[in-house]
Amino acid sequence: MENRENREINLHQKQWDAFNFTTPYGFAICGTKGGKTLLGACWAQKKIGETSGNGLISAPTNKILNQATLDTFFKLFPEYLQYHKKQESIIDLPRGKIYIRSADEPLALEGLNLDWAWLDECGMMGRLVWSIIKNKLAISRGQVLGTTNAYFLNWMYNEVYLPWKEGRDKDISVFNWKSIDNPFFPKEFAEKEKARLSPQEYARRYEGEFRKIEGLVWDIAEQNIVKKTELEAYLKNGERVVGGVDWGWSNPAGIVIAVLKDNKYYIVDEWKREKRTTADIIQQCIDFSKKYAVQTWYPDPAEPDRIEEMKKSGLVIGEVNKSVVLGLAKVAEKFKENKLFILDTCGDLIDEISQYSYDTPKDNRDFKELPIKVNDHLCDCLRYLIIGEELGQNYSYLEEREEKRLIEERRSQRKEFELL
Repeated sequence: MENRENREINLHQKQWDAFNFTTPYGFAICGTKGGKTLLGACWAQKKIGETSGNGLISAPTNKILNQATLDTFFKLFPEYLQYHKKQESIIDLPRGKIYIRSADEPLALEGLNLDWAWLDECGMMGRLVWSIIKNKLAISRGQVLGTTNAYFLNWMYNEVYLPWKEGRDKDISVFNWKSIDNPFFPKEFAEKEKARLSPQEYARRYEGEFRKIEGLVWDIAEQNIVKKTELEAYLKNGERVVGGVDWGWSNPAGIVIAVLKDNKYYIVDEWKREKRTTADIIQQCIDFSKKYAVQTWYPDPAEPDRIEEMKKSGLVIGEVNKSVVLGLAKVAEKFKENKLFILDTCGDLIDEISQYSYDTPKDNRDFKELPIKVNDHLCDCLRYLIIGEELGQNYSYLEEREEKRLIEERRSQRKEFELL
C-alpha cells in the first residue's frame, strides 16, 4: 500500500490478509516482531480515508501507547502530527477525531462515540475493554482491529479465538502467523530462542499460539469451567450461598459469589470495579445478597474498619484465616478434587486465574513463596470465601505446620525449575 505522501509500505502476505478483513471484528495474533503494530497503523490510516467518523487508537498502558503504538503510527504517517493535540489525547482531523486512550482505565472509554477502533496489544487488555468497545461500535456497525501477541488463556482465547476456530461466531476473523513469517525477522535468532525457551513459551512468544504460562498457582482443567445454562435448575436448590470481598480503590475492588451444593462450590457471579468507595462496595454486596440470598460474607481481613461498616449494614460476616499459603492450597485442593467449578459467565475470574502465577527463575525475581501480585483481585476473593468456609479463623499448630510444609514444597519446585 501507499501512505498519503506516496511512500510505499510493503506488507507481507499475512499482514495483507489481515489488512483486508471484512467482518466486524478482526484480530491479528502473531509472534513477537511479526509486524502487527505496522499492520494496525496502516489499517487505521485506511479507516481514516474511508470514514468521516471518529476512531480510537488504544494500547494496554500509556507506555506501550506512546513508545510503540503511536510512535509507529506517526513515523509511517507524519502528516497527522499537525493535528495531534497531546494534552487532549486526540488527533483532531477536519473530518473527525481519533481518540488516543490507554486501556488501563476501561471506564474512561465509555463516553466515546466511535466508528472504528484499533486495539494494539489487546491480549494484555482486560475483558471489560472488549465488552465496552463492542458496545460502542454496535450502533455505528464499525470495525475493530485487534493486534497482539498470544498471551494467556484469557478472554482473547475464550471469547475470540475459540469461537472463531470452532465456527461459532461469524463476526470474528482471526489471522495467525509466526515471527519468522515476517521476512525481516532473523531466522538464526528464532533458532537460538527455540533452544533457550521451553516449548510452551517459544510457541507463545514466537509462533502466535496460546499456551498456559509456567508456574500457574491453580492449573484448572476444562471440566472446572461449566455453562450456567446446564446448572441453572440445579443451583436454584443450593444448600448455602457465600461471598468473598477484596477491597480496593486505585486497584479494583472485587466480589465473588459461590453456591454450595453436595459439598461442591459453584462460582456463579463476579463484580470487579476501580475507584469504588467502601459504601459502593457494601451496596454491591447488599444487591448480591438480595439476588442470591447470600448467607455469609468473607471480606479481606486486613481492613477491620471496612468490615465493621459491613456489619453495620446488616451483612453477616464470617472469619477468614489470614494465611495466604493455606488459602491458596485450599483452593487448589478443591479444583483438584473436582469440588470447585466456575460458570463460564465469570470471565474476569477465569482471566485472572489464567495468569495467576508464581515467579520462576526466568522472571529474574528473588524467590517468593507467594504469587506475583498482578491482576489477582478476584483470585483473592475466591481464596477468602474458600478458606473462610473451610477453616474460619482457626490457626492451630496443625495449620502452622501445614503452612511451613507448603512453603518448603514451593521452594523445592523453584529449585527444580532452576535445574531445567
